[in-house]
Amino acid sequence: MTLHRTFHLALLAALAAASPGTARATDGHFLHGVGAINSALGGAGVAANASLLGAFFVNPAGLASFGGTQLEMGFELMKPERSVSSNYGTFSGTTTSVSTFTPIPAFGWSTALSDDVVFGVAGLGIGGFGVDYAADPTNPMMMPRPNGFGQVYSNFQLMKIAPALAWKASPKLRVGVALNIDWASLAVDPMPTAAPAADPGPDGVPFTADDRAYYSSGSHAGTAFGFGAQVGMQYQVDDQFSLGAAYTSPQFFGDFSYNAVYENPNLPTYNTPRTFTFRMDAPAIYAAGIAYAPMSALRTALDVKYFAYKSTKGFDASGYNADGSVKGFGWRDIVVVAAGVEYDAAPAWTLRGGYNYSGNPIPDAMSMYNIPAPAIVQHHITGGVGYKLRPGVEINLAAYKAFENSISGPMQRPNGAVPGTTVKNTMSETSVLVGFSFTPTKK
Repeated sequence: MTLHRTFHLALLAALAAASPGTARATDGHFLHGVGAINSALGGAGVAANASLLGAFFVNPAGLASFGGTQLEMGFELMKPERSVSSNYGTFSGTTTSVSTFTPIPAFGWSTALSDDVVFGVAGLGIGGFGVDYAADPTNPMMMPRPNGFGQVYSNFQLMKIAPALAWKASPKLRVGVALNIDWASLAVDPMPTAAPAADPGPDGVPFTADDRAYYSSGSHAGTAFGFGAQVGMQYQVDDQFSLGAAYTSPQFFGDFSYNAVYENPNLPTYNTPRTFTFRMDAPAIYAAGIAYAPMSALRTALDVKYFAYKSTKGFDASGYNADGSVKGFGWRDIVVVAAGVEYDAAPAWTLRGGYNYSGNPIPDAMSMYNIPAPAIVQHHITGGVGYKLRPGVEINLAAYKAFENSISGPMQRPNGAVPGTTVKNTMSETSVLVGFSFTPTKK
């Protein structure tokens, strides 16, 4: 395959990656891994270089281990299962979200500029969340408005385009840097971060039990661009051991902007236009890893990552503002552990397996605020297989299961938690991936 043909393949893949599906979150609101190879290894890749896409996602220094011109592309089909339960005294019910398989694309291309310098670019769907709950008169939280939220819909998509440069600073040291150009789309209905249209209810007295408040819809998605950077290094201790470290800066986004209307039919402002904004950045990520290859056919990797959600705009604050709007998601920092093993079972076959553990970023007390964003799964079992179709061409298949996890906390009002109430979010995920790796060969 010539470099000219490879470039055209890269361009087509980039166009496909520019329309990402909705990733439904595995490590916080990020995918645990990107591409069939990296995902099958539990997302481990800070010190190991099994995958070009994994290098773009985890540590750009890994690009320096890929010679010549490389292309890796593929997509993931993820199906999350989500439900919300609530009770208010003796009144309780459970509502299940609509669930379908959602495609998530990934593309990465690199080429060696010299013996020591590699340049590459990737377009990756890397995260998101979403629910689709119908209004449910049997579930206190999902009762038709204004008694409950009514239907709840959310769809957050996060993509990054990452031009990157890596070089071999010495025979043992590799260093890399990437510029992250991010794009995100956020739709939420009802949108609680905008002040509700409230009236004092039939008794005409504000701040009593019969008050009525209607949040506006943000179902027409707001979009925003964000920017950040990623740096990393890898050190080859000997033929068997390598160490790695990487840092992803906070990704700073512009405001998501929404055109909406006031939705309270009891007020003269009903159905009149309004606009509002919400800002949500992505957290800084600190990562370290080790790779060990006891033999050439067997390779292992272990990563530890730290996601700084607590200091990230949109995730940091919690509770209500004075106008009744919600301040933010109220997430905490999390630690993620990823482990993977890769074995060449035959000249054409490679077997992969892994495990990923993610801390739960949502405290129980924040359960109600996070009905639109239940990013709570923690334990992931991953696996996959690679087959060399011919020299320079490999097909990779993978799958993983994120096991069911739940959180439960009280209903929240501006004056505090409501005694004797609970809101429970439950989530699990199943996903399958397919990918293709191309290493052009000279004719």
